[in-house]
Amino acid sequence: PQASGSPYKAIVYVMFGGGCDSFNMLVPHTCSGETDLYTDEYLEIRQEIALQKEDLNELNGPIANQACETFGVHPQLLAVQELFNNGDLLFFANTGVLTKETDKENYWKDTETQLFAHNFMQLAAQRIDPLKNEDGTGVLGRIRDVLTNQGLSVGAFSIDVNSISLIGKPGLAASPMILSNNGVAQFNHAPSSSDMNAIIESLNGETKAESGVFGEWYSDVLLKSLSHNQLLYNTLEGKTTTVTFPNSHLGRQLGMVARMIDSRIQRGTDADMFYLSTGGWDTHSQVLMNQNNLFANVDASFKAFADEMKAKNVWDSVTLIETSDFARTLTQNGGLGSDHAWGGNYIMMGGDVKGGQIVGRYPDAIKEGSPLNIGRGRIIPTTSWEAVFLPLAEWAGVDKAHFGYICPNKDNFGADHFFDKANLFEPTASS
Repeated sequence: PQASGSPYKAIVYVMFGGGCDSFNMLVPHTCSGETDLYTDEYLEIRQEIALQKEDLNELNGPIANQACETFGVHPQLLAVQELFNNGDLLFFANTGVLTKETDKENYWKDTETQLFAHNFMQLAAQRIDPLKNEDGTGVLGRIRDVLTNQGLSVGAFSIDVNSISLIGKPGLAASPMILSNNGVAQFNHAPSSSDMNAIIESLNGETKAESGVFGEWYSDVLLKSLSHNQLLYNTLEGKTTTVTFPNSHLGRQLGMVARMIDSRIQRGTDADMFYLSTGGWDTHSQVLMNQNNLFANVDASFKAFADEMKAKNVWDSVTLIETSDFARTLTQNGGLGSDHAWGGNYIMMGGDVKGGQIVGRYPDAIKEGSPLNIGRGRIIPTTSWEAVFLPLAEWAGVDKAHFGYICPNKDNFGADHFFDKANLFEPTASS
């Protein structure tokens, strides 16, 4: 492929698989209003699985348009705190899958997605098409479709797993590639015969009149796959990171993404879409102990990725968006854990991101009986995935005229539900 010369953009989608208890990722801190959201709401409902205020890493404030002047992040999220305070990271508050805005009385009939189930809600966050108007496609795939139709060369890669998020309409762009977090292994690197590759090409080469359609298709796919394998192997050979990434699954995945971004010129690409997933977030027991390890890994991995992008002078060209199946119940269960819930808090970071803010509305009442609590601290989201991904798509180069294709359900929300790109991204030359 040949790049068009447009400024490079990369979207890195990170799924916290299992359902992150994100009300312990972003916590009220200083609230001078009539209600102290930390003491009167958070501590009361979280009980033994609450974080203590003195342990939180306090974010710079005052934070506009929220019930509290300042918030804190989990004690292990020191780099996240620094990225937020330096203006490179923001949080989306109380966000999740919605078919339309809803309330306690009507959510069960207003919501198309089967709630509280890992598979359905992970897919919903990757598709962002609850009514299946563009069935079989994902949000990154549709962004790629639009950019491809605009004449851009756009890569699509998942690390270790297949993801519907990268799938677009058949025939518009090449199929996404699945890469190992350990890199690309060369095909047949120790052949039993010196001309083995030539033999494979000959056997799958020119067709004959009696050649079958399925054999033709198989040979075509095989030769293309071998060609792509060799191209990626050659491209990544010698590509190293200047930063040492954690030797964790998430760290290795982000290290692989960094190497792929570094190879953008050799690959002739204008933009890339990446999907990766990290597990362990289904904390039905010992949520505080488990999150210490989980968030320590996230913090180290996100820091390494940000530092590497800065070292390679592409930080302004990359946006990382983190999602999860759902948040978790604010009430504890018998195992000092929390269970499947709904609305949660999520991270977006990058050099172009207008950080240092909490976007959307962090709920100002979360105890039992509050307007958004449908039981056990399951909070109805007030910000949809559509509101998150549309400005991200625009940052990547999608014109607003295509928003209906990127998020087919957008017209189920009023105009005031959404955020302008200018709310979330700096007006820099690269955007």
